[in-house]
Amino acid sequence: QHYFIQSNLSRSTESQEIMARRGIRGKPFLHGSRDKSVVESGNSVSSKLLVNALRSGTLNLQNREMTMIPEDVYRLNDPELLKTLVGESDELKWWETEPINKLYLCSNKITTVTPAIAGLNSLTLLDIRDNQLESIPEELSQLEVLTRLELSHNRLTTLPATLGPALQHISLNNNEFENFPAVLSTLRSLQALDMRENKLTSVGELPCSLQSLTVDGNKLTSLQVEDHPTLTSLVANSNTIATVAISNLPKLKVLSLRINRLEQVPPLTKCPQLSELLLGKNFISSLQFVESSAPSLVVLDVSDNKVTSVPGFITSLPELRRLDLSNNDVNHLPPQLGLMDNLEALVVEGNPLRTIRRDIIAKGTVAIKDYLKLKISPDELEELGPTIPDIAPDEVMLQTKALALSQQGPIDPGLWDQALVCGIVRLSVQHCALAQVPEPVFSLKATLQELDLSANNLQSLPPQIGSLHHLRKLNVINNKLRDLPPEFSDLCSLEDLNLGHNKFEAIPESVYSLTSLSNFIVSNNNISSVEAGKLVQLSSLMCLDLENNNIGRLPPELSLIPNIRTLLVMGNTFKIPRADVLAKGSTEVLAWLKNKVPQP
Repeated sequence: QHYFIQSNLSRSTESQEIMARRGIRGKPFLHGSRDKSVVESGNSVSSKLLVNALRSGTLNLQNREMTMIPEDVYRLNDPELLKTLVGESDELKWWETEPINKLYLCSNKITTVTPAIAGLNSLTLLDIRDNQLESIPEELSQLEVLTRLELSHNRLTTLPATLGPALQHISLNNNEFENFPAVLSTLRSLQALDMRENKLTSVGELPCSLQSLTVDGNKLTSLQVEDHPTLTSLVANSNTIATVAISNLPKLKVLSLRINRLEQVPPLTKCPQLSELLLGKNFISSLQFVESSAPSLVVLDVSDNKVTSVPGFITSLPELRRLDLSNNDVNHLPPQLGLMDNLEALVVEGNPLRTIRRDIIAKGTVAIKDYLKLKISPDELEELGPTIPDIAPDEVMLQTKALALSQQGPIDPGLWDQALVCGIVRLSVQHCALAQVPEPVFSLKATLQELDLSANNLQSLPPQIGSLHHLRKLNVINNKLRDLPPEFSDLCSLEDLNLGHNKFEAIPESVYSLTSLSNFIVSNNNISSVEAGKLVQLSSLMCLDLENNNIGRLPPELSLIPNIRTLLVMGNTFKIPRADVLAKGSTEVLAWLKNKVPQP
C-alpha cells in the first residue's frame, strides 16, 4: 500500500512537471478507471479519435457530414479537456501528448467557425476546404504560428481585417470574392496565394514576400503587376484580360496569360529570369515584345493566336527549348531555327506554311530543323556568331561547367575552345595581370553565369560586357576601375556584384538599372557620397557594403531600400551615427536611419 501511494504521488509530480513545460495550468491528477465513450457520428467525435490526435498532433475530420465543428475540437489545447482524456485512456500518457498542429475539416458541410478557434493557437495548418463557410472570425488572427490556411470551395466574400502573421500559403480559390482582400497586403510572410475561380475584377497590392499568385478564372479585364522583388510565378488564365502592365519583376520565372483577349503585349521589361511565357488562345498578332522581354526564355507558347511572322531575334534565345506556334497565320519560318541546339520542341501545325511540306511537319521537330538548316547559305552561317569547334570536350570541364585560370602571360586558345564546347557557366581569370578583358570571354555569352576577374590590372570594362545577359555574378575586386560603361546596365540577370578595392569615387550610374541586384559590394574605394534616392530603385537589393570609403554623410533614406537586410558602413568619415550604433550591426543601423527619415 505504501508503494502504491508513492507510485501515484510520483506520477502526479511527473504530470505536473510536463504540464508546466507545455504551459498548461491546472492541478495534477491520477489516471482514473472511468471508460466514457462518445458515439462518433455527425457533429460528434469519439474520445478515441481525440486521444489519437493528442498523440500525433494531427486531427483528421474530413468528409464526415459535419455541419459544425464539435466543441471538444476547439478545446483540444484546454488543460481540463486534456486531463479528462488522459484520465479516460489507459494508453495515453502525459509525456506522449503533442499540441494540435494540423487540423483537417475539409469536405464537410460546416457553415461557421466560432471565435473559440483562438484556443487552437498551436495550429500550423488549418484545412477547411469544401464546406459552406460565408465568413471566418477575427480570432483567426490569434493563430500566430499558422503557416497554411486552406479555405477553397466555400462561399466567402471577405476576410477579417487581420490574419495570422506567420501565414505562408493561403488557398481561397472557388469562393465568391469580388474584391481583392486588403488584409493580404499586410501578410509579410505570405509566399503563395491561390484565388482561382472567384469574381475578382482587379488585383490589389501584393505582399512584398509573395512568390506565387494564381488568379485563373476571374473577371479581370486588365492586369498590372510591377516592381515586385520576390514574385516568381504569375498565372492569370481564363479571364478577359485585354491589357497588361508587367515589368520590374526580377525573380519572375513563369507568366501564364492563356485564354484571354490580348491583342498585343507590351515589352515585359526587367524580368530577366522569365523562363516560361504562356500566351496561348489570345488574339496576338506580333511577337515584337519578346525581343526586350525574356533573354532567359525556355518555353514560349503563343499557340492559337493571330501571329503572322516569326522575328529573327527568336533564334537568338539560347535557352529556348519549346516554341509553340501552332494554329496561327505564320507562312514562313526563319531558317536559323534549325541551328538552335537547345530547341527540343518546335510546334507549327495549323499554319499556312508554304515552304515546308506537310509530311516534314508531320515528322516533328528534328525533321523540321534539319529541313531549315538546308536553307542557310555558308555565308549566313559565318555571320551567325562563333562556330563551335569540332573537338572532343574535356571531361572535367564538361562535368563542372567551369574554367579557372590564374597564370600570367598568353592564355592557351585551346582552353577557350574547350570552354565554348563544354558550355561553361563559371569562368575565373584571377591574378593574370590582365589589362583588358580577353575577347573570347564574350563568345561564352550564351551560357556564362559567373565571371571572376579579380586581382588584375583592369582600368575599364569594354562595352561588350553588356552582352552577357545571363551573368548572375561578377567579381572585379582588386583592379583599377574608376567607372563602368553605360552598357553595363544591360546585365539584367546580375544578382551579385563585387566592385571592392578599386578607384571608384562614386557608385557608377549604370548600377542603378540592375533591378535583379541583391548583393552589392563597393567597399574600399574613394566614394565620398551616396545617392540614396537612386539606390532605393534597386528593389531586390538585400546587402549593401560601403565600408572603408570617404562617405561624409550617411543618408537616412538608405533604410528605405525595399528589401535591405545588411548595410555595412564602418570605416567612413561620417560622425553620425556614432560608432556604438554601428557596432550593434545592420539591424540597429537601419532602425536608427529609419527614425531619421524626414516625415512628409
